[in-house]
Amino acid sequence: MVDYLLPRGGGVGSTVEVEFHGSYLENPKEIVFSRAGITAAGFAPYKNGFKVKFQIARDCPLGEHVLRVRTATGLSDAVTFWVSPFPTVYEFEDRIGQNDTIATAKPVPLNSTVEGQILPGSDADIDVYRVEVREGQRISVEVEAARLGTLHQGGDSDLAVRILDADGKVLGHNDDSALYVQDPVLSILARKSGSYYVEIRQQIYVTPKQAYYRAHIGTYSRPTAIYPAGGQAGSSVIARVLGDPAGERTVAIALPRKVGNFEYFGEAPSANVLRVSNYPNALWEEQHGALVSLPAALNGILAKAGEGHTWRVAMKKGESWKVQVFARTLGAPVDPKFWIRAANGLKNLLEADDARLIDLGQPSARGTWYVKDQQDPVAVFKVPADGEYLVGIEDATGAGGPDHVYRMEIEPVRDTVYTHITMSEGYQMPRLTGLIVPQGNRWTLDVQLAQGIGNSYKGEIDLEAAGLPRGVTMIAPRVPKGATRVPVQFVAAADAPAQSAQIEILARAVEAGVKLESGSRQGFALVNRGGELPWHLVFLDHYTLAVTEPAPFHVKLASPPIPLMRGSELLLKAEVERARGFDGPVEIQTDWLPPGVSKEPTVTIPAGKTEARFKIQANDKAAIGTYKIAMNACTTGGDAYSGIGRVRVSSEFVELKVAEPYLSIELTRTSVERGKKGEIVGTLKVSRPFEGKATVKLLQLPRGVKMLEPAPAITAKDKDIVFRIEADADALAGLYKGITCEVAFTDVGQTVHSTTGSGILRVDMARSWI
Repeated sequence: MVDYLLPRGGGVGSTVEVEFHGSYLENPKEIVFSRAGITAAGFAPYKNGFKVKFQIARDCPLGEHVLRVRTATGLSDAVTFWVSPFPTVYEFEDRIGQNDTIATAKPVPLNSTVEGQILPGSDADIDVYRVEVREGQRISVEVEAARLGTLHQGGDSDLAVRILDADGKVLGHNDDSALYVQDPVLSILARKSGSYYVEIRQQIYVTPKQAYYRAHIGTYSRPTAIYPAGGQAGSSVIARVLGDPAGERTVAIALPRKVGNFEYFGEAPSANVLRVSNYPNALWEEQHGALVSLPAALNGILAKAGEGHTWRVAMKKGESWKVQVFARTLGAPVDPKFWIRAANGLKNLLEADDARLIDLGQPSARGTWYVKDQQDPVAVFKVPADGEYLVGIEDATGAGGPDHVYRMEIEPVRDTVYTHITMSEGYQMPRLTGLIVPQGNRWTLDVQLAQGIGNSYKGEIDLEAAGLPRGVTMIAPRVPKGATRVPVQFVAAADAPAQSAQIEILARAVEAGVKLESGSRQGFALVNRGGELPWHLVFLDHYTLAVTEPAPFHVKLASPPIPLMRGSELLLKAEVERARGFDGPVEIQTDWLPPGVSKEPTVTIPAGKTEARFKIQANDKAAIGTYKIAMNACTTGGDAYSGIGRVRVSSEFVELKVAEPYLSIELTRTSVERGKKGEIVGTLKVSRPFEGKATVKLLQLPRGVKMLEPAPAITAKDKDIVFRIEADADALAGLYKGITCEVAFTDVGQTVHSTTGSGILRVDMARSWI
């Protein structure tokens, strides 16, 4: 596990020695980057981790790079490294007070990135940097702090920035920003030539743990918005650059052919997000009042407080349109909402304000995950009749301003199903969210399926993998209708190279002729404050798979010889094949089981032993069918919950059949008197014939009432059963519901316990005879 790495970033064209701190990082083999531009070489042990040199290409993409460490036996959680267009200057402050004032400010060259830290201590640490600026030049500052997510648990990186003149007068101040939320952005013009000071501190003092930051200080243009905020794929747009203190200007921006979000940097170290779509732009200043043909992207600026825009569009009955606004996603200070109504109507047919992460095609966890993009509404409008419709947009708070840019994309709804591999708790856990396949072995994990907004395809789904490395295959059962989770298995051949790959798992419709769009989504939180409320989340459109060195064992799961019946339990037999020299204990556990089937906690196969039984149970509503299941096994040590520091493999899939019980018992309502004996009669309904005899006993009897031995035995030919009971003299009188039966069968040499029935017993007071 990587706790953090230092430094937190580097400049293009540079070589940076990076320290990795964490646990179970022995024998690192590769740094796996989510995108190209950085290579790593020269691993050397260091403290509780290692050092390695990053070579950052001159054309390396700027901004956030997600990475993992592949070791000989594992794959770490994901952390980030940030790339700047500027060279790095290190603060080198080892105690509070060294650069806390104008008098002690550290001089830094313009257009550099300062790597610093708010030091822990009883007094607040303030960092001040001096720059020399000519009159009329920009002084622009961007801070990366909350976005760094330096520690998974903790870190107090809500920073603020001020720009001061030589007399200490505040020329500009920023805490939070529309662009980067908790990370401040500030740009001013120098009024005269001379020294200026950039002050960085916590907005509210909280004793920090490891509050690292990167501050980009220079003369670059830092737009607060670009308008229009995107265009048609493969085209160029002439865009207005807004929010620059040097004044508005226009630039030509070449857009990629790939549809989706596009990062435009210009001169800045951090991007303005733009949109790329398959359809043309409509601009408010050119087309308001005109009828807009759909699909289209509607672009405007809510320039004044209370301003709203109403667009005219033509639609036909039966069409389904996905309407999605992009404003906060772009970093604009707009909280948008929209409505749709018929041009000749007074009632809104659709209103939308905000979105769920799932509506945006992203995984969610805990209920604490929230990103600014969720302030942008998305909804599906099903057209009730041919005609002209009005589409209105406004700021939900009534705000407006020169950089209050929005983009509303209206396009036909497409059937879409995404695959997710994300823990419901939001943690990164190799045991449940990693793809770490030892050579010559298997790895099984759950893959979730999530429907895109407006998806209408409800049929069976096949999963396929894209980008698998040489020697690795994927086995995935067909996903039945309505299922949202399925086990997927990866198999590495014995001669598969130790390696890594970025892969996708895609959903394909089984039904012929259905075009189903799909993509892979994985999310994780970089937690930077108490309460596990993440300030920065990372969403990826791929999964990282690693092939590691061979595990010291294999695990086999025997095919269950009998079905698992509703209301019963079943023992699964697992066997470990140990490599020579490995005698340690092995823990076994199933992860995925069919709906309505539960399991016992982890079972340990003791050191030197090879077999164990693992119990599963089906409730009375378990989903009947035949399923693929696997047994996972891992070494002990490390962290059991997350799987960090353990070697894990899985068995081949076997079939588990969930079936109706052999029989059900309907208990008649009866009563018994204190101090007396009585009988409870049950009527048998045999659903499936069984061999031999089964014994039956009563469960959930009230205190003071017992079933008399011997327990009755039944065969498949019996029609009823009688239980003899006795109530003590001090049995609790009253009406008791939920009396059930436990039936014990012997099937293929295994004793199977099944529960059935629900009866009522009344315990009466002893009668008094006078």
